[in-house]
Amino acid sequence: MKILHGFINGILLFFSIMFLAIALDFIPLAIVALIIAILTIYLTITNKKIKPKILYRITLSVLIICFSIGIPNLSNQSTNIDSASKKSESSESLSSSQDSTKQENTESDASTTNKDATSNDSLSKTSTATIHFINTGNSDAILILQGEKVVLIDGGDNDDEGMLTNYLKKQGVKNITYMIATHAHADHIGGLDAIIKNFTVENLLVSNGSAETQTYRDFINAAANKGLAPSVPLENAEFKLSDSSYIKILNSNGGSSTNEESLVTLFVNGEDKALFTGDAEKETEHEILGRLSKINLLKVGHHGSRSSTSSEFLNALKPEYAVITVGKDNKYNHPHADTMNKLKNANIEVHRTDECDSVIFTSTGSGMKTDCSIGTYNFRDNKSSSTNDNSTSQSNSKPSTTTAKPESSNTNSTAPTSKIVYWTPNGKSYHSRKNCSTLSRSKVINEGTLEQSNKSDPCDICN
Repeated sequence: MKILHGFINGILLFFSIMFLAIALDFIPLAIVALIIAILTIYLTITNKKIKPKILYRITLSVLIICFSIGIPNLSNQSTNIDSASKKSESSESLSSSQDSTKQENTESDASTTNKDATSNDSLSKTSTATIHFINTGNSDAILILQGEKVVLIDGGDNDDEGMLTNYLKKQGVKNITYMIATHAHADHIGGLDAIIKNFTVENLLVSNGSAETQTYRDFINAAANKGLAPSVPLENAEFKLSDSSYIKILNSNGGSSTNEESLVTLFVNGEDKALFTGDAEKETEHEILGRLSKINLLKVGHHGSRSSTSSEFLNALKPEYAVITVGKDNKYNHPHADTMNKLKNANIEVHRTDECDSVIFTSTGSGMKTDCSIGTYNFRDNKSSSTNDNSTSQSNSKPSTTTAKPESSNTNSTAPTSKIVYWTPNGKSYHSRKNCSTLSRSKVINEGTLEQSNKSDPCDICN
């Protein structure tokens, strides 16, 4: 009888402690359970002083303790697994979307469009559109407004979140019909997570690439938290905005570098055409050239870098206007002489965010115009040279614009270089206050003099 009692108590103790070991995910405890079980059986058989009632009470106490500790831990494990599963699904949504799109691109005709998929009832009733090249320094944020339809191409850098949010709200934006992230660099997607949090985004189009950066993770997680699935559009896909306007996506198949992965967006409104190139360089320009014809407006690629805007590209497109989104005295010395000389030689009217602040064009469907002053052909990669004198833009002035500004010098009037400022490693702006709202999300905030920061653009909020 004693053997039976010892065996029962040993088995109960073994399983109760094993349960606790599993619940706590502590394997050495399983060995302890086995030792205690064997010891219990042995002592019960050999020791006459151990009474079965006492042994059962001890066993019951151990059971209660093990289960009271183990059950909550198992519950927490289940919760954590569910949470991890959801996070995994969110982080994988982009890659699965890209994979499925790649397959569709292979199996589908490249001319597949989404024009007919848009209900006529949801189309804009107006033919007039405005195109805003928002001044975010040496980064991109372009807003197209046409009636109730809103297209946002890129979202500036991390430091631009507050300014961009306020800009969109001032334009009366509540819903964004199409958000386009041209590629994964921080100076193009840095502010998009804040835009996603503050506005309703109906469609999110992304390039065929990704990045292992915190900025990119913030962007993807913000979309996932809103239930917004990023998708890579089909090559040449068209998305209708009105009866006479649409956007067409080029280069969605990717490229040899992150810049070359840039989605290129063609906006067509009646007879007007504007091309937005992100940071696409000469490889992409050559690849898409056969699908393009003459345009009215070109957003110059990669902030005027010599790596973009080939002569072949300009000669084929023959744009009337060129807009350069570029920061004052940026560390990359954008725009470069090669690009500016090509624009000058082609007699293309230039407008620059470093000279005119935000550049806004109006498209009526039968012509485009801007009130922004005509820009210069000045460049920054060779400051001892000059491409032109003060008559830079007179040869290509248009009735719809004002007279040209005098050429701006290549030095920017800023705060004293000994002033203490704050900045982030990847940001474009310096801040006067460490508690500036645009720095609240930053994990690394540097402090030093303005000269040490190597930043030229003051924050719009704290300066």
